Amino acid sequence: MSLQPLRITAGRKLAAGLAGIITMSATLTSGFAASVLTFRPGPADPLSQKLLFGTLAIVVAIISVAVSFLLVRAALGRIRTGGSLSRFFRYQLAAFGVGGGLGLGFLPAMTGAAPIWWVISIAAGVGLIAVSLLAFRKARYPILSRPPYPHIGLAEGRVIGDWSAAHTRGPSLTVVHFVDDKGRERWVRHLVQQSPSLRGTVGQVVYDRHRPERVQRFAVTQQLFDIRPPREIRENPAPQPRTIYPMPPGSRPPRPR
Repeated sequence: MSLQPLRITAGRKLAAGLAGIITMSATLTSGFAASVLTFRPGPADPLSQKLLFGTLAIVVAIISVAVSFLLVRAALGRIRTGGSLSRFFRYQLAAFGVGGGLGLGFLPAMTGAAPIWWVISIAAGVGLIAVSLLAFRKARYPILSRPPYPHIGLAEGRVIGDWSAAHTRGPSLTVVHFVDDKGRERWVRHLVQQSPSLRGTVGQVVYDRHRPERVQRFAVTQQLFDIRPPREIRENPAPQPRTIYPMPPGSRPPRPR
């Protein structure tokens, strides 16, 4: 985490947008091609063709994953929350899996297979897509009432900057501001894992007291918008917000009234 304010500059936005485009185009297409080339029967010399084109599809997938991963790393910078890069890597694997599932689904139409193989192939494709999409689920982080270890600090953080480009399918980025247990202001970039995380969203920051540059995670505790089911909103229209204080509470600067 930084002692100086951080921004999401145009260069970082461009890097994140390009990473999303590459992931949803090259990586997904490589998964589609690898699936089709692996299971589609070939004519004269099927084994050599499968090895050649299958290997080519895997190489393209590896290159696209590496390039987009480096772009996201550049977008987040050195000062980022823990788990941001691993979260994006799961997105990349999910895109490859979705492409593979689409390939299995379209495979019978390409080969003129028997009806039973249509059922098997489509079922396998749908199953692979369903499993891959689990990587896009909202992260579920428990809200801690006290630090689990002596070297862990808790603080209330707030999103002060956000960026998202849905048209590029790129990862959403935010800048989180909080005050550590010594009263120093800190800033850190974060890859959104709990939507919506907009400007003003409040959450719990878990960081390392001994290595202040390491922020383990940011868990949303209070949304700007009420996203509860309509029935629950009608029964309790004004829920009490959940506010998390750092531990120990005595080291936190007094809150303005």
